[in-house]
Amino acid sequence: MLIQSKNIILRGAPGTGKSYLAKEIATDIISDGYFDDYTLLSDEQKTQVEFVQFHPSYDYSDFVEGLRPKMNKDGSMGFELQDGIFKKFVACARKNCEDYENSQKGEFIAKAGKLKKYIFIIDEINRGEISKILGELFFSIDPGYRGKAGEVSTQYSNMHSESENKFYIPENVYIIGTMNDIDRSVDSFDFAMRRRFRFVELRADERLEMLANLNNEEKEAEAIARMSALNMEIAATEGLNENYQIGASYFLKLKNIDFDQLWSDYLHPLLQEYINGMYDEEGIMERFKKAYNQGKSDGAE
Repeated sequence: MLIQSKNIILRGAPGTGKSYLAKEIATDIISDGYFDDYTLLSDEQKTQVEFVQFHPSYDYSDFVEGLRPKMNKDGSMGFELQDGIFKKFVACARKNCEDYENSQKGEFIAKAGKLKKYIFIIDEINRGEISKILGELFFSIDPGYRGKAGEVSTQYSNMHSESENKFYIPENVYIIGTMNDIDRSVDSFDFAMRRRFRFVELRADERLEMLANLNNEEKEAEAIARMSALNMEIAATEGLNENYQIGASYFLKLKNIDFDQLWSDYLHPLLQEYINGMYDEEGIMERFKKAYNQGKSDGAE
């Protein structure tokens, strides 16, 4: 989906492993399908992946470019124009893309090599003000306008030494966003921006293979049973839906704690926040706890 669409957003309930999956996808692509464990990438390969997490105060200067304080040699303070994380990342991808294209034309380019894919991961993409962060990149990010067809002048282009050079996103850049539909800290995700991304939903009952990391088949089976029963009760609760269900990554905490601690320290506070202000909160929480304990193994207390 990512190769085909250029931009995708992984959306789903809390704990469905969206961020982890994004890194797996990036690793799989960069390693040409040999592995999906990010830690196995070489230092050079890791330069083809960048990870950033949006938040309400994140802005254009962080992402694209902006003026930053600078200490002058005489001790006075000044400002200088600095590239943001995305612009720096795109510069590396453009260099590779341009070197590859020139080498295909017969020009000798030292270490031109192959055309590499560069994956930029934006975690919690809906927690930032997208329009404010992207600015004029709103146009360039469109999959249909990759390359020089999507050239734009950035807000600070007149401050560059070569102001006629415009910014564009090359064909070898792919973007993965992750978002939780129930997070309303910032909910200004433009409809026009939505059409520039392909949305892929991850359900709470997917990615259960993560629980194999518990290295305990009995505990894994119990975790799945408890999670399934709890999620059925959550979906059946008025005012909630599948977006509020609990994903498998929460149960990976069972490596270090037991099921009771998982409930009291992680699940109970989360579920309590879900139903805050609803009628009969205490009764709802009792039903959640009962459902969670329905999946208890026969040998559990």
